[in-house]
This record gives sequence, C-alpha cells and structure tokens, in this order.
Amino acid sequence: MASFITGDIFTRTSPIQTLKAWEPYWDCVGILFHFQNSDIVDGDDELPEWRLHWVSGLALLRTVGHVLAKVDALASPAHATAVDGLWATLKADRPSSAIFWSFIEEERNNLLKTYTFGAKLSSDEDGYFIEFADGQDAFQLFREAVYWWRHQLELLEKELRATGESANLRQVANGK
Repeated sequence: MASFITGDIFTRTSPIQTLKAWEPYWDCVGILFHFQNSDIVDGDDELPEWRLHWVSGLALLRTVGHVLAKVDALASPAHATAVDGLWATLKADRPSSAIFWSFIEEERNNLLKTYTFGAKLSSDEDGYFIEFADGQDAFQLFREAVYWWRHQLELLEKELRATGESANLRQVANGK
C-alpha cells in the first residue's frame, strides 16, 4: 500500500478548503492527535477511552466520503463530476485505494453494524500498543487513512480550482 504521509498534519493546512468534507476531516485530525498523545494503559490496566475514539474516528473517516457524495457533489455540476470521478477511480482500482476499502469502509462497517473491533490492546517487549487484526499498529493505520483523505481532498480542490469552481464558491461564501 502506498503511503500518503507527508508533512506534519497538525501544522500544515491545505491552502484551499472549499469542500464541506474538510469539516469531518479536521475532526479526524483531532482524533489522530489524541491517539498520538494519550495513554492506553495505566500500569497493566487498559484505559478504555481509546475504544470510544476508535469508533468515532472510523465513523468520521467514512463520513468524509459521505459528505463528499451527499453534500459536496451537489454544489455544482463541476463538483458532481469531480466527486463522481473520485468514486469511480476508487471503485475501479481497489488495490490502490485499499486504505479506504480494507480499512475505513470495512472497519467502520464492523464497528457500526456488529460492534466488532479490528483493533485490540496488545503488548510486546516495547510495551503496550493497539494492534489491528492484520498485525499492523492500528493507530498508524488510522494516521495513514487521515493522510490519505487529505490527499484525496487536495486533489479534488485542485481539480475544482482548475475549473474555477472553488473561486466561485469562495465568492458566494463571502457574499459577493
């Protein structure tokens, strides 16, 4: 799986953010910050708060896509074309978008439809960590998904800017 992790997600913001999908995306960034800066154990006792953030984080990762399809795609014909193009690409090349299909979509469905967690508390010689079902560090996988969405949103913004739609939306938002 290709990595989309570039730059510091907490300090680097995308210059153009006209899409409504940025709102749930930034909530995902907040959850990522929590994962990277919070304890998961107290001594040898699991602190269960990580599970609440995991459920909400996966729901929000999937929400980014729903907002694109159900809100942003309705903003203009250019938005519909750009968003539909993204979904067509994701569906046509599932291996290249495995982070979406095999993690975001699948784990969100497992959590919200059966309350089955793919992530669990594990330990090794370095201490405790949250392990995903396939053996990966679950928080690192979440991090990868957040960066992946940033990449997708930036590509959409670039495409819309090329059509002039992002400038039109900023003018409407500013009352011009």
